Amino acid sequence: MTDTQTLEILDALKNLPSEKVAEVKDFAVFLRERYGKAEIVDESDEWTEEDLRDVTIATLQYADEFEDEAAR
Repeated sequence: MTDTQTLEILDALKNLPSEKVAEVKDFAVFLRERYGKAEIVDESDEWTEEDLRDVTIATLQYADEFEDEAAR
């Protein structure tokens, strides 16, 4: 998945009610189990340093894109 795809998915999710986000998560887990790789995925609610780094990078990229759009 590309960074652009990830940001598009996050953008779509941010406007959904929480119960619909839960449905999206359930569907994504279903797809992963059916078609995904056999690697183990950590589904815990705990944030690792890597998670915090990734969300910071994604947030900064989103802010840059938003700023670029606003400047046009």
